[in-house]
Amino acid sequence: MASIQVHIRTRRQEMEGFGVSGAWWAQHLGQWQESETDQLLKWLFSQEEGIGLSIYRYNIGAGSGDEIQDDWRRSRTMEIAEGEYDWSRDAAAITMMKRAVGYGARQIVAFANSAPARMTRSGMTSGNPDSGRSNFAPGMERQFARYLVDIVRYLREEEGLPVEWLSPINEPMWLWHNAGYGQEGCHYTPEENVNVLRAVAEEIASRGLDVKISALEAGEWTSARMYYYKLEADPDLLARIDNISLHSYVPHVTNEVYREELAQYIGSSKPGMKLWMSEWTEMQGGQDYTMESALELARVLHDDLVYGQVTSWQYWIAVSRYDFRDGLVYLNETDRSLRDTKRLWVLGQYSKFIRPGFTRLEAIAEHGGLKVTAFMRGDAEVVFVVINDGDEDILSTIDHALAGSIQATIVVTSEQQNMDTVHVGALPGTWLFGARSVTTIVIKSI
Repeated sequence: MASIQVHIRTRRQEMEGFGVSGAWWAQHLGQWQESETDQLLKWLFSQEEGIGLSIYRYNIGAGSGDEIQDDWRRSRTMEIAEGEYDWSRDAAAITMMKRAVGYGARQIVAFANSAPARMTRSGMTSGNPDSGRSNFAPGMERQFARYLVDIVRYLREEEGLPVEWLSPINEPMWLWHNAGYGQEGCHYTPEENVNVLRAVAEEIASRGLDVKISALEAGEWTSARMYYYKLEADPDLLARIDNISLHSYVPHVTNEVYREELAQYIGSSKPGMKLWMSEWTEMQGGQDYTMESALELARVLHDDLVYGQVTSWQYWIAVSRYDFRDGLVYLNETDRSLRDTKRLWVLGQYSKFIRPGFTRLEAIAEHGGLKVTAFMRGDAEVVFVVINDGDEDILSTIDHALAGSIQATIVVTSEQQNMDTVHVGALPGTWLFGARSVTTIVIKSI
């Protein structure tokens, strides 16, 4: 008989929440009638009727982007001239963000994919069309910092939004150019990355803004090293950085070893520095509503939590209209219908039950076909998330390590179930983890 065991005294990272990006759908769906998007927002942010995401990522647009043929991949900028803004320009996206907060989002991360066109070498926001290399115009660091801080300050003070984080640079290592990408993006060298982050940190401090900096947003875990090394060489700046964010793309270099090595290095370099996984989607063509892509999401999420020791996990776009395995929800523009995917509910197996403040515990599944993570709140609640991505059911016992009387709630997503509650009561002596399923077991002392 296989068993799942938890080491209740071996405590790992404290979770800060799960989230999703509002790029690029919010600026379009924010123009719809509220009744047309109520269900979407409930699915994403409601703890009672959805998956309870607590973090919303707002895209600070660079604007222009006329070379980007797909209007859905262009963003809006509120700048009309240096230091001057028309705040109505991104009104639809701001409306959607406010509604997300109303449905349960607790904190907002404001992130930028590119500086506005006037601050780039090429005069374009999609990158350098010749080489894809550095496109940020030298000497624009202070202006870019003011631009970002102006917008964050407006969102906080005028719109009353809980913007707690500012992420100035996104995936700086990629060779961004219009021919290959068709979206906003900007390559920065490690040195340029540090220069921008320093300007942002100084601008935040000079204006007394209570907002934290999220740095790197590296596209995968290995190339993050050269950017972190340069940041580490400036201890004063590193002290002003509040987390290091990474994206779990490129599977062959985003594996257990690279995650663990980087997490350990940063942990020893800057004790207490938090790691976030702030963007991921499966980079495969074709819409997929099934457990196939949902189980890939679960595997990545498990490895990011266990080996990368991330304290927050944030998905890429919530809504997609593309023939791609990206959105948690797909949009049919013809009839304005929205359809959920298994990815949505598998993410919810984590986000609905593992709330900010929960601490990850060391957990072991004896059966090699199960992947398990465990979390604890206080001393009276343990949450297990168990992935069975194989084709056979697996029977296992569960050692929860709580004393006294307990009550268990078991929730399952499978090909037939969408985060369905299948058991409430005493914890069964054994549990059959169905093939190709994700199961959450919430155990509370009573």
